[in-house]
Amino acid sequence: MITTRVPGGIRVVMQTDHQSQCGLIAARWGNRDFPRMEPWEPVLCAAEWHDEGWRQWERTPGIMDDGTPRGFAQMDLEDHVAIHRRSIAAARNREPVAAMLVGMHCVGLLQRRLGLHGQVPDSPALPASARALIDEERVVRAARTAKMGDQREAEEWTWAAYRVLQAIDLVSLYLTWRGLAHGEAWTLRQVPRAGTGSEGADIAVTPVDHVTCALDPWPFADAKVDAPVLGRIIPNRAYSTADDLGTAIRHATPAAAPFRIVPATGQ
Repeated sequence: MITTRVPGGIRVVMQTDHQSQCGLIAARWGNRDFPRMEPWEPVLCAAEWHDEGWRQWERTPGIMDDGTPRGFAQMDLEDHVAIHRRSIAAARNREPVAAMLVGMHCVGLLQRRLGLHGQVPDSPALPASARALIDEERVVRAARTAKMGDQREAEEWTWAAYRVLQAIDLVSLYLTWRGLAHGEAWTLRQVPRAGTGSEGADIAVTPVDHVTCALDPWPFADAKVDAPVLGRIIPNRAYSTADDLGTAIRHATPAAAPFRIVPATGQ
């Protein structure tokens, strides 16, 4: 789950609600400068299902030693790997190419988004469970792209689709997590753009107000994108047990946070 301190308490957004927001963003993606790659359906499906493996864990979320809710960034790597496997399995039941992209996404979270966020760490430095997942998904990717026609075109499509998925995921996290709440500026790296080849373009993400961020350049078809997400506000206090936290979440009234995305001024 995604936790952010906001006026009135702690906003809790479940990863499964985050992926629904990603689906909304993906559905609006694409314009002349940032055309959708074809096929597009696996990208949309991956956006909508990339965190499905969290559904089980979020039924009983835990707390930190100081009693604060344990968000996704405070979890052990072994827990992340187990959740990644469930997400991949869920996507595989929906669409095989989308499952490959979800697998790449999960592996990317272990490897600095496959180099988009810094040098990929050496696999031997990772726990055995993480190395096993990386190796398995490398085999899956090779087998899947081999069935997609021309190998070079398949690999180019896959790398471009992965980068779009990362951009969508990060825009959602910017809105719901630390970026917008902390007034930060983020960068979406190497987003596929017409005429830029495999390098893509960087997109700047900046705050506008407490529910709005601006993107430059603009990758969407419409003049603005409404991206609401279901959240819950719980008291900003130390929780005595995981059950105490769970009770607070269950008793909180779900409400849609009215996030939106707009072009930067002057575009």
